[in-house]
Amino acid sequence: MELWIPYGETEVPVRVPDDNFYRILEPAKPLGTKDAPTIIEEALEKPLGGLFLKDVVKPRGVAGIIIDPIVPANARDEAAKALRSRLTALGVDNVRVFMRKRMSNIVSDGEDLKIIDPSQASFTELGKTSLGTSVELDPDLAACDVKISVGLVMPHFASSFTGGPEIVLPGSSSIRSITKNRSLLTKGFPASSSPADNQILLDSLEASKLAGPFYSLCFMPDGAGGVTSAFAGELESVFRQAASRYHEVHSPKIERKLDIVIISAGSLLGSDLYHAIRVVSNVLGAVRKGGTVILVAECSRGIGDSSFLEYARRFPERKELSTELRYRFKLGGHVNLFLQDALEKCRVQLVSILPELFVRDSFGLKPSQTASEAVQKAIRVEGKESKILIVPKGDFTVPVMES
Repeated sequence: MELWIPYGETEVPVRVPDDNFYRILEPAKPLGTKDAPTIIEEALEKPLGGLFLKDVVKPRGVAGIIIDPIVPANARDEAAKALRSRLTALGVDNVRVFMRKRMSNIVSDGEDLKIIDPSQASFTELGKTSLGTSVELDPDLAACDVKISVGLVMPHFASSFTGGPEIVLPGSSSIRSITKNRSLLTKGFPASSSPADNQILLDSLEASKLAGPFYSLCFMPDGAGGVTSAFAGELESVFRQAASRYHEVHSPKIERKLDIVIISAGSLLGSDLYHAIRVVSNVLGAVRKGGTVILVAECSRGIGDSSFLEYARRFPERKELSTELRYRFKLGGHVNLFLQDALEKCRVQLVSILPELFVRDSFGLKPSQTASEAVQKAIRVEGKESKILIVPKGDFTVPVMES
């Protein structure tokens, strides 16, 4: 059989022998489609726990709306418009909008929007978490009387999910705070996408409480560039409800672990290797130990992070890398550590435009020029009876084993 899977801004074909094909996992299509204003209105009119925006607003105070740029542009704009309208009606005429600096080309278009850069000079220190992270928040956001977050729940290799306390740490925090938080990964990566025992997440939740309270509006993605629903209310409650709902919608069940899993990193995360490699975390629970993951990621922007390349070249062995990061942790190195962890569990083939020798020698990945070539190579390694799972929307989909 032949199908097409996302590759950068386009798609590429992948041929899988019928005898080896197992399943294709794609996001379920929503039964009904609602526009963003309707979704936002429904969430704000029926907030979790009955906590309405009016319950947290201080008239004549300053309100700060912090938006994660991974929220689809239409939903982002409609959310800002709806929140501004409601805040004005509640007597708040001073509203500031903030956006975290992330994988986006968004630039500030005046005083109305502030892009928070973690390397900026000034931050307000609010205290320390129980894990020792000094919480340093953007001073303008910290000064706001009412703080509102707008996020999108998505799987994340380090914190389990975005859409919750990540809006504060790392989203609104200093590089020092982010570094300390991410250094917790040297103690081990979360075994699953469950938020329950994730130290990175627990540390960020504490940080959000020190910085808050935050009123949250969190969207559920549809897997096709839009949103299907939203939750509103207190930040932690909204986050946990959104993560639970995400598992229901985007965590399809599989009956067995597969020999080979083909996963596309999508257009955003697949634009560079630093972000694309994280998508592998979504399918580690679906591939058998020693099996093969075929990562399809164009990497049109190259490696994406200089520290990621530096650590890959200096520390090709996991033990050496782990020791270095425990004593001299640097952002970027934590993604190398994840990659080394993944390579201990399975083989990773990369389909990209990066030079093959470079991919092999610098990162320990097995390069292929096309997805179909990668399939043939994997079958030769895993055996003629090997079964192949295909995950075209790998940045959204988290397959889980049936209980």
